Amino acid sequence: MFLRKNRFIFVFAVLMFLLAGLAIRIALPNAVYQYEGGHVFTEGEASDGTVVYEGIALPPGVYHVALDFTTDTDLAALCTVRDGTVIRGGLRTNGEHLYAGNHQTDFHMWLYEGTENMQIVVSYGGKGQLETGGLTIRETDQLWVSLMVVLLGVAALTLSILYFWECARAHRVELPKKQVFFFVTLIGVLASIPCLYDSLLGGADLTYHLQRIEGCKDGILSGQFPVRLEPEWVYGHGYANAIFYCNALLYLPALLRLAGFTVMASYQVYCVILSFATAWIAWYCFGKIFIDDNIGLVCSALYTLSIFREYKLYSCGAVGEGSAYTFLPLVLYGLYLAFTKDPKDKSYKTTWLPIALGYAGLIQTHVLTCEITALVTIVICLIYIRRIFVLNTFLELAKGVAGALGLSMWYLIPFLDYYITQDVHIKHVSARTIQERGLYVTQLLTGRQSESYDAIGIGPVLVLGLCVFLVIAAGGFLRGQREKFVRFSVMSAILGLGLMIMSLRFFPWDAIQNLNGLSASLVSSLQFPNRFLGWGTAFLVAVYGFVLWYLRTWKKILFRAGIAVAVAGIAVTGLYQVSVDMKEQDTFQLYNEEGMGFGYISGAEYLIQGTDESLLTFRGAGPGEGVSLNSYQKKYLQVDMSCVKEGSGAGYVDLPMLFYKGYRAFEKETGAGLELQDGWNHVVRVVLPEGFAGEVRVCFVSPFYWRIGEFVTLLVIVYMIVFFWPKKSINTGVKYEKRVQQ
Repeated sequence: MFLRKNRFIFVFAVLMFLLAGLAIRIALPNAVYQYEGGHVFTEGEASDGTVVYEGIALPPGVYHVALDFTTDTDLAALCTVRDGTVIRGGLRTNGEHLYAGNHQTDFHMWLYEGTENMQIVVSYGGKGQLETGGLTIRETDQLWVSLMVVLLGVAALTLSILYFWECARAHRVELPKKQVFFFVTLIGVLASIPCLYDSLLGGADLTYHLQRIEGCKDGILSGQFPVRLEPEWVYGHGYANAIFYCNALLYLPALLRLAGFTVMASYQVYCVILSFATAWIAWYCFGKIFIDDNIGLVCSALYTLSIFREYKLYSCGAVGEGSAYTFLPLVLYGLYLAFTKDPKDKSYKTTWLPIALGYAGLIQTHVLTCEITALVTIVICLIYIRRIFVLNTFLELAKGVAGALGLSMWYLIPFLDYYITQDVHIKHVSARTIQERGLYVTQLLTGRQSESYDAIGIGPVLVLGLCVFLVIAAGGFLRGQREKFVRFSVMSAILGLGLMIMSLRFFPWDAIQNLNGLSASLVSSLQFPNRFLGWGTAFLVAVYGFVLWYLRTWKKILFRAGIAVAVAGIAVTGLYQVSVDMKEQDTFQLYNEEGMGFGYISGAEYLIQGTDESLLTFRGAGPGEGVSLNSYQKKYLQVDMSCVKEGSGAGYVDLPMLFYKGYRAFEKETGAGLELQDGWNHVVRVVLPEGFAGEVRVCFVSPFYWRIGEFVTLLVIVYMIVFFWPKKSINTGVKYEKRVQQ
């Protein structure tokens, strides 16, 4: 009885007790372990794991490892930690490669069991000179902070469930039925199966996106918010990836990294949350369209567990594209409301919300998917051209566009600023052809067929649903049904079929690309024609939902058969595809950022045009003639140096930071600004006037008009919260509407 009446107090008390214990542990001083010694490696004699320190005793925790070394060759060796006495998984780290421009390692290790026999190991390739020196191991708070985050997450989930349950009992909130919670949760769990392994699939794009997470984390540590330049990318030169490729959703795994989670764990938690969000959004949107919980559940399963989505997110590692698919149902639902609902209805005034939220999500996850969505939206508007001229419909669409732009202004202003003012490499990429990367017809029904490119289809279940719909339409069985509802389903079938055709090898992409410069740039940026299958999947899921809706109104036994086919199809196709990839595709474990290296930037799209990527490595300042440096310190995107210009004329210092817009240089004592120029290999060059002697600071500062965009986005968010937060009750259920055949 006590727990029943006071469960909130009980949960809160337990939470406070555990948090207090963790807080006390975090407040205690952290230990520092220092060791003296050294080892000289013989040039030309490779060694696979030379022990340079052993017998190290440490309690459980997360530690920072710093090994002194000198070398004249980049990537000549790898420093890591080894211990065969701890339990499996009790020690996690990938170590760090050694670079000539650095003199000390800087990586973390996760130790989940105390040890007395840890070893510091260096694997040497035999090239160049290498000598190791002293070792410092510093304990951090990250193990306890990560435990606190887990505890807070579990507590927040528990308290939320208790709160909504109490509200439901008091009739202040209408929750979905229990079976909806169960099945949507089951869909989320099934979609998260690849995240339940202690390894990651070696997708072609995964390393790049993991570095995006690390770049976001490092950007926050450098004092940026929002993060604009990833400070550690390109060997500490900084890279403008975040400006061109929005990191909005990646702040979550980045914060987990700051809390002490490994790279792999942070990414896996993100993918699990993404899968659950996709399942719930798809259920809500399709359930609202068909006004039926069961159809919404089937559509949610078909969409969330679709072959194409699962392949893109896990097997290919296309995290941006996989994240964008979470928002497609929102856009589809918003357009459905705009063109089928009565414009005079009072609730019609909120039609713009799903459009705005869906488009904002697409803009801030994957611009190419957003471009495809814009093309799809234009086609739908042309189909419903008469409705466009209805004032209320036009206003809702306009508000949807304005809302999406307002929510994305914090990202769009820097993006457009750099794209217009910076001569980046991506503006010169238009020769890449994509037609030969198209699919064969048979590949639409099956999984991956080629190892050379993404040849992934949508599976047989959705194609079967389309075929059944075509039979229903050809047989004239659509007559007598709701005109607006049927018209939207017919449109979905046509667009789904058209998008499948656009993904095929025989679609004339090369001819379209050769029309003009704009078409060449747009087609080249697509990279793979099967990107159209994201929207193709969404439309065909809607078609399958319509088939179920029609069968339900005709014969319930056929309705149940349609559900059975969908469930069986998901088990045979989507889940089977994931299981095959988990068995056949290469896997790896990645725990700390340094294990990935710092040089991989995919196609180098965001480098200044003309930059020689091969010359970028860890290095110090490069003073010009007549300039001497008395001191030099670089931390992330900030450099502090004391320098003197001797002799006549101006001098300069080249700094290891790529020359993007936003850097400022000034004399620290007077605050007087100094000129910056485009230096050697497009790095930041500080110009020193004749006779200069003093301390200089160079740092990255976001232009003021970028801050205006951030303020606009904040205002739009506040507006949505204030004016659209439920005032009396929360209705999250999908009401069933009984229809009578005409």
